[in-house]
Amino acid sequence: MSALRSNLFLLALGLSLLGLVMVYSATYREFGSHYLVVRAAHVVVGVVVFWLVSRVRYTVWRRIAPWLYLGTVAGLLLVFVPGVGVRAGGAWRWVDLGFFTLQPGELAKLATVVTLGCAVARLPAGSGIPVRALGAVGVLFGLVLVEPDFGTSLIVLAGATGVLWASEVRTRDLLACGMAAFAALVAVMLLAPYRRERFMTFLDPWAVADGPGYQVVQGMLAISSGGLFGEGAGAGSRSTAVPELPTDMIFALVGEELGFLGMAAVIAAFGLLGLWGTRVALAAPSALARCMASGITAMLCVQAVLNMGAVMVVLPLAGITLPFVSYGGSSLLVSFAAVGILYRISEDGERAREVVESGRSAAARGDSGRRHGRARDPRAVRG
Repeated sequence: MSALRSNLFLLALGLSLLGLVMVYSATYREFGSHYLVVRAAHVVVGVVVFWLVSRVRYTVWRRIAPWLYLGTVAGLLLVFVPGVGVRAGGAWRWVDLGFFTLQPGELAKLATVVTLGCAVARLPAGSGIPVRALGAVGVLFGLVLVEPDFGTSLIVLAGATGVLWASEVRTRDLLACGMAAFAALVAVMLLAPYRRERFMTFLDPWAVADGPGYQVVQGMLAISSGGLFGEGAGAGSRSTAVPELPTDMIFALVGEELGFLGMAAVIAAFGLLGLWGTRVALAAPSALARCMASGITAMLCVQAVLNMGAVMVVLPLAGITLPFVSYGGSSLLVSFAAVGILYRISEDGERAREVVESGRSAAARGDSGRRHGRARDPRAVRG
């Protein structure tokens, strides 16, 4: 498991370094090295956040959870305060801290996993849905949705689904909750005109290539121009016409400059992240650790699938970033923190297994000692 933990960190670091190259390639023509420097600073701070979080025992998150939740709710409310919240693209999603622009919606994803994980871990097997905890998650979901940020609200639900799936809540209650959430999502998507337009665009983007389908069509053209091996980092020219290239559409730039092989490598990387995260959850030392690991894995992987699927036009455009790769300081720091939690859960699980195995060995030696007339090891008596 120690190799798995190292691989988790190296995978996250490798994806973030790829993002450093791609963000620079997407912005250097217009902004020079500005975003390269900013992104490099984000990566350095992200590694520091990973190290700090990986030093925190997973059980400590029980005490941190209420403060994380309240701080996230406060941040989501502050985005609507004039002079504090920052409006861009018709949405209030950021809080201006002077030296850094924070996106509380990113914190909402992590707060959902931690808060709900701590709540369901206390429930006995076969319990019903924890209504109060789901209500708390519903507050986060609603505040993110009204910014509006439908994509991030989907990831909030994905994290909650991962936590509940790993819990011991009654299966019929989980199915009922899942169907209700799906019906609510369909209603939310279809009732808002711009979300409904996105869905209709997904069905036939070429029919509205000069209007709502412009972003999707340009992304497809950029990917198709990359071929098998791509045009080389920094050599992409068609992708410059893709809106939101450094953020939501950066996977199109990967396709153009690194080709099909580069896209396949990124997809494989997130596949490994999902596999290793699942292994951490299955080997977790407690229900809390299992639920948190499952929720984090679902959060990161569903976000990656929604982003890459939208760029390749196999899913509707959700307007979310690609974890570790897209530009965005808040997203990168939260992603590194999430991997740090996975790392520590794996480490604590391995230590717990070592204690159990050493205890069994000591007990076996004690039994052998009694059979040969020797006294039991006093440490085994205190046990």
